Amino acid sequence: MDVPSDVLADTQARFVRRNPEREDHLQRLNVGGPLAAESAARVEARLTRVGVPMPDARAIVEGHQPLQDVTARLPEDTRLTVERVLGANDLVNVAYLDLARAASRAVGRIVLRDGRGRVMGFGTGWLCSPHALLTNHHVLEDAASARNSVIEFDYELRSDGTLRDRITLPLDPDALFLTSEKLDYSLVAVKGETSAFGWLPLFGSADRNVLGEALSIVQHPSGEPKQVALRENRLIDRLPDFLHYETDTAPGSSGSPVFNDAWEVVALHHSGVPRTDAQGRPLKRDGTPVGPGDPDTAIDWLANEGVRISRLLEDLRGRADAQGQPLVAEVLAANRPPLVGAPETTLPEAVNLLDLGTVRVGADGQAIFPVTVRFKVGDAGATPAPPASTKPYLDPQDAARAQAYYAGVSLGTPQDNFQALSRLLTATHTTTPRYDPAAELYPEIDVWPDGKIRSIYSAREHSPQEFIAADRAVQERRERLARLENLNVEALEEALPYNCEHVVPQSWFGKREPMRGDLHHLFSCEGTCNSFRGNTPYFDFPDDNANPSTEVVRGEVVRGDCGQREPGEFEPHWGKGAVARATLYFLLRYPGVVRQYGPAQLQTLLAWHAAEAPGDWEKHRNALIGARQGNRNPLIDHPEWAEQVDFARGLGT
Repeated sequence: MDVPSDVLADTQARFVRRNPEREDHLQRLNVGGPLAAESAARVEARLTRVGVPMPDARAIVEGHQPLQDVTARLPEDTRLTVERVLGANDLVNVAYLDLARAASRAVGRIVLRDGRGRVMGFGTGWLCSPHALLTNHHVLEDAASARNSVIEFDYELRSDGTLRDRITLPLDPDALFLTSEKLDYSLVAVKGETSAFGWLPLFGSADRNVLGEALSIVQHPSGEPKQVALRENRLIDRLPDFLHYETDTAPGSSGSPVFNDAWEVVALHHSGVPRTDAQGRPLKRDGTPVGPGDPDTAIDWLANEGVRISRLLEDLRGRADAQGQPLVAEVLAANRPPLVGAPETTLPEAVNLLDLGTVRVGADGQAIFPVTVRFKVGDAGATPAPPASTKPYLDPQDAARAQAYYAGVSLGTPQDNFQALSRLLTATHTTTPRYDPAAELYPEIDVWPDGKIRSIYSAREHSPQEFIAADRAVQERRERLARLENLNVEALEEALPYNCEHVVPQSWFGKREPMRGDLHHLFSCEGTCNSFRGNTPYFDFPDDNANPSTEVVRGEVVRGDCGQREPGEFEPHWGKGAVARATLYFLLRYPGVVRQYGPAQLQTLLAWHAAEAPGDWEKHRNALIGARQGNRNPLIDHPEWAEQVDFARGLGT
């Protein structure tokens, strides 16, 4: 559908007001690329997200090392990714096409109909959760228009030029309909089965784009079969609520997702910026003013505008009509879907293959044939779910074990208490498992009562199998590359959506065992959150900066949905009590190793510990780790002891 004139006018006005800033961005981009146009904090965050080691990233943004000198030492996959993000290389790995194909499955054509069922126009929308669709307010303005309309998936051409069989699903505004005219978005529920299409989760972290980075858009221009504007689009300006980018989108693209190079959605496309004459009138491609009835396809577009996903998420979290709405909570959880492929490669829930072999006739005239039945259930290569456990989540005998464990501890002065607990944890650490989270952490230890795993800094829910499969994939690839080229592939783990977080970063202790495999300070984490923190110490920012739903870069502070950080400091959005207790355990168990904390940071950790008491999940972890390693975390068993221990004795100098 055509962009409404008022939306077009507002977009044009914003674009004109930003002329000085945008021209400055373009000049810097043309001379030095994103490194010259962006703040050091944002470039560092972006490079960290794509797997660049922190010291090298800092060297780049501070101008101490040329980009080519730094990237030359990286694994090939990581080097190509960094150069691509920073505009120095247009080569992409072939896996990029798999990600593009998977992302495109969640995009559909919205068919707008009136109350009599007549087609009134088209738009684009996309699944942002298993049950909700996102598009523009000017596409679906109210619940009534949504109730009459449908979403069509797989409306696209095959390689031979024929159309695929489209899947049409009705919208369900009675279950969910939220809209914002200011931010031009509408969120509506979808009826029917959507698992074959996946969804595009909404992330609000600040490390998903830099000025000059190539963007891609999947769309249904003018209601046509699905198309993609692939990496032809450059981010040229960033406003508080919107992104401006160069692209070739067309009418009907309203409501399309705008992707970065990792195929994460960074904006909801909603309008274009037309070329205008001296009187401010939009011009057609032939240079004449646009007249009544002229379609959007005739307009000479300069740039396009999309609503920032971080701003959209902030609005959703603050809406009174979204509070307590389970479908909105599902959207905000931003859980990642399984990877889906092209329609022809998507497996049904169960495939039964019957091989009759060679039929022969027996003496009695009856047909005789050997039968081989092969069953394939679920996705190929999927990690099978472990059998359901019949054990109670909390071991009723663990309280007695904890009491026996501390039977010899007699509290005295804070200094004596530190020494007594440190000796106990060291002496009872009789088993030291090697670092292998897929075997040691994910299957049972880090699982919550509902059977899910929660990412330590964002609280997003995942299945244990997702983490295990990701870990096994990186291990297999690490071994394969090491055999072939003896390459350094440490960055592979950081590039995956799931990995393991050491609350005391590995670089602080040189990745030595038993510290590296000590389960008390290992937690399931998304790769994005792990990279967002990097190896920075924990910190408590002032309350006026604490708004984890907003993507903001002010000065050196970078905020996202995993937490907020600036060089040398990181505050997680979630899990503060647990990571504080794990860090304090580490000081007891390995005194003198941590040199990055001082008295002020200790007070922060103790405050987080006091503010969030250990719950069933931490008690479950402590019991299982105690059985596995032999030692326990006393801050979980006896939270009140924290005030009676001089943890400063555990700090290195």
